[in-house]
Amino acid sequence: MDEVERHSLALIYDAKELYWSLVAKPDEVPPLDPGAFILREVAFFAPGFQSYRGFDGPLPAGLRFGQSAAEAKALLGEPLARRNVQELMSLLWAPEDWVLNASFFDGEDDLGVVHLRRQNIYDRRMLGTESMPPDEERGDPNMAINALGRSLVGALAAETLAPIGWSAKLFDFSNAGEITHYMPSHGVTLYVGEHGRPNSTLTGIRFNRRGDMKSAGFEGRMPHGIEFHDTPTVVEQRIGRRPDKITQAPDTGSYLWTMDGYDLHVMFSLIDYQVYRVSLFLPHSPNA
Repeated sequence: MDEVERHSLALIYDAKELYWSLVAKPDEVPPLDPGAFILREVAFFAPGFQSYRGFDGPLPAGLRFGQSAAEAKALLGEPLARRNVQELMSLLWAPEDWVLNASFFDGEDDLGVVHLRRQNIYDRRMLGTESMPPDEERGDPNMAINALGRSLVGALAAETLAPIGWSAKLFDFSNAGEITHYMPSHGVTLYVGEHGRPNSTLTGIRFNRRGDMKSAGFEGRMPHGIEFHDTPTVVEQRIGRRPDKITQAPDTGSYLWTMDGYDLHVMFSLIDYQVYRVSLFLPHSPNA
């Protein structure tokens, strides 16, 4: 991220390979580019935001600083989402091939920050303009539930975790703790032992979406039908009830459900308004 205070801009970059793995459409060949990084997102700031003097050029989509949310809606239509980001009320639109966030001071009366980026694979899936791979190619949605609580040196865990290439021979379970071996390639992290269980017992599993923590992303099916392009509302609908606990940071949020035999933890980007991590953990043993 490069903050250009002179022009009241923030320029956010991704490594070239990551950017195109997220943004390129199925039939699109990324252009040749000798650089190592690609500009992913631009943020424009109004006068007074974090002591900026204010961006004085034209804003995307005909927006202008100081507009009300009602005026922005007159230009862009009803937003896809409304939520608080960095303590500002923010609206999200997806015009043409873009994702645009507008954040307002004083409730809804004063446009102060605009973010613009190109749509990525998760945006297009959320909007229904790009389809998911067929379910039969994505494996068992209950993989995590079936593996949780199993010994990772046993046949049941080996069979259940076969889609990620699991092999107990790769690991010393006397001090395993967190196994990140499959995270870069498959977007999966395994947690072993603790919670009052033996060192070889799978006590937690986490799925990361593409780009999160330098992961290639999990492309399989997750429990309860959760997908990385889901909004918080969609996840609630999939579970069928409100979370047992909700936590919100400036630009992220998390939901926690206590299920029968495990805890389900779902993290969201409030900026993208989509899931980016899903975790299942065994509850702590009462004897631990």
